[in-house]
Amino acid sequence: MKKSTYQIISELPQDATEWQKDSAVQAYFHPGENNHYSDQPDTLGLPGQRADESQLVDYSALHRPDAYAFTPIRPPLHGKAKPHMAVTSQETPYNPGSDQLVSGSLFLGILLAIPAFAISRGFVERQAKNFFYTENTRTTTVPDTTVELRNQVLLVAFTCLVLSLAYYCYALFWGDNQYDVASNHQLAGIYAAAFVGYFLIKAALYQFVNWVFFDKKKIEQWNKSLLFLTAMEGIAATPAVLLFVFGNLSLSACLIIVVIVAILTKLCTFYKCYLIFFQRFGAFLQIFLYFCALELIPMVGLVELLETLNNNLKINI
Repeated sequence: MKKSTYQIISELPQDATEWQKDSAVQAYFHPGENNHYSDQPDTLGLPGQRADESQLVDYSALHRPDAYAFTPIRPPLHGKAKPHMAVTSQETPYNPGSDQLVSGSLFLGILLAIPAFAISRGFVERQAKNFFYTENTRTTTVPDTTVELRNQVLLVAFTCLVLSLAYYCYALFWGDNQYDVASNHQLAGIYAAAFVGYFLIKAALYQFVNWVFFDKKKIEQWNKSLLFLTAMEGIAATPAVLLFVFGNLSLSACLIIVVIVAILTKLCTFYKCYLIFFQRFGAFLQIFLYFCALELIPMVGLVELLETLNNNLKINI
């Protein structure tokens, strides 16, 4: 009866080196010998043995042999072992929660938004308290500090981040589409830039039109109200995006919540526009034209821009 590897090593002196142990084992076992210690069929073989050609499998007839997952089958107790079966592997679906860029950007944005909201809490409370009525010109109001306004601008940037991530998830999951870019992360950057440009262009249009038709005090009231509404839009949409990225909220429910928040923001913007600029005029046509030209048309332009970008980047499967 042949010795085992353990028996060969145990016969060597205790101070034998690893090289001596390996040499002793190689001297006892010669490549090419059928060294089997089990009565089960050998499906792998040893170095130097020739494979049984009857057990070879021809994979040339299979489709797309670029990715296969091999599922081993337990060999039978008697007889020949069956060859392994090959099945096409399934691609792992994309999960935004495990994406370091998406989750990291959202986490970093929240870390910056929380202290910004806390610092500008006085500004938020004053705007919320005075939202449903206009200030009297002879009433002394508490001035807003530069730090509060700067943090409100930071919250507006956070709104751009949240809305761009919501549209990014919509573009990836709504339909079977691929994109002609090096990485999906570039899409998030493109959408974020589109939202930043949208808010900047809208603010510039408001500044120009208000400078032409209204006085400085009303312009200041409107700028603060618009800043407040835009910042609150991002904060209100954040829970839905968080639940979709890290929770079990469906994409359709997330998009419905974001759209509802956007509609409510537009209604509040229309109402504040009426209180500040057109309450004394009482002209419905003027406020309708003002709101459509400076609020609805830029929003429609943003949607058209995003759809155009998708059509240019998209590769239909």
